Amino acid sequence: MNRYDIRAYIREHGLNGFTEDVGTLLSGSQLPNGATIKLRPEDFSLLEMWEAVKPAGYHGPIVALRESGALDATGFPTITEKLLSSAFIDGYSPRMAIADQLVPNSVEPKTLTERIPGITMMEGPKIITPGGTYPTVGFSDKYVNFEEAIFNKKEGYAIEVTEEAVRFDQTNMIVSAAREAGMTLQTERERRTIRAVLGIGDDSGTTIAGVFFPSGVDTALYRASENNLRTDTTPIFVHPGNTSNSKLIDYTDLQEVMTVHAQNIKDDRLLGTGRPIAWTPDRVLVPVSLASTAANIFQAMGVTTIASFTAGTDREVRTQIGGNALQTLFSGAVPQPYASAYVDEVSATTWVVYDSRRAFVRVNIFPFATFRSAPGYGEMRDVLFAVRVREWSRVIAKDFRHCVRNTGAT
Repeated sequence: MNRYDIRAYIREHGLNGFTEDVGTLLSGSQLPNGATIKLRPEDFSLLEMWEAVKPAGYHGPIVALRESGALDATGFPTITEKLLSSAFIDGYSPRMAIADQLVPNSVEPKTLTERIPGITMMEGPKIITPGGTYPTVGFSDKYVNFEEAIFNKKEGYAIEVTEEAVRFDQTNMIVSAAREAGMTLQTERERRTIRAVLGIGDDSGTTIAGVFFPSGVDTALYRASENNLRTDTTPIFVHPGNTSNSKLIDYTDLQEVMTVHAQNIKDDRLLGTGRPIAWTPDRVLVPVSLASTAANIFQAMGVTTIASFTAGTDREVRTQIGGNALQTLFSGAVPQPYASAYVDEVSATTWVVYDSRRAFVRVNIFPFATFRSAPGYGEMRDVLFAVRVREWSRVIAKDFRHCVRNTGAT
């Protein structure tokens, strides 16, 4: 839009009408004929907008208006904020992201010291004789903290709009920087989520720590002592006929995980012997190196077997097995496989099976948001204003009993 079109629009609809409609056009507006018009931030020009909204007859530096407090009245900062916010959001919007699918549950606590509560498994039901008294149920509190996982880990950027950027109309450069900033925040969130599912809280290294805080104590989420960490050396259970390892090769390897869980991971009831948990895992996270293996396992594909025969003498016998055995194992609800290069970054053989709603939760302190800088920002510099973007969240584990990590190595 050039300055003359903008001036004409402002004369007809007012400055407030123009600033509101810019936001509508950037998000997509449906016309009376049913067509949708959506403009990109690059379709606007900072210089043309400034020339259209600046005070009549004013030819001085823009920064002088900022220092006098008259810049906001022009509407220029508000319009520019909408452009950059649109670019931030466009960059942040998931494309191939799987973070929210891996961990669909989230909480928004009021304080950093807030607890995510739960209770231990109650006692088993008691026999009640005719006319007898109902026994009271005993349980104890349990909880996980997240303060250590999330403290001092707010992330964000600020894009400064300088007088030179307007004077030389560097719109595309500023918009590209905002879009890249949004994309970087989204990428980091994706990587953190995947590492958390792997049990790794730090942004570097492969140590299993920093994700699970029962009663406020940093505890390894996956532990051999709890039977939710399988290695080639200690696979815990091996399917008949399989090699003793923890690798993902075919559907029997997933059955091994299910068997390990059914036979070795018990509930935490207060009294009596712990009992097996009715575990219904709905996610399997694999490295990209195992993507085709996982896809073949989790699709209901037919398998053809060919009987041994002598060519020219015996008739070839083919047997078609219709459907993947996992369909029966999971009552038709096969866990969904997800692959990411951020798993390969840790290990090209590791894979995790888990219940996404019972094992993990995302703690959102500040969801993704954009803001314009306060008046006075950039004093003593030719910065007119800045637009900030921030995001503050982490994924923590709620219970180790609902996730099993397989290293696929010793």
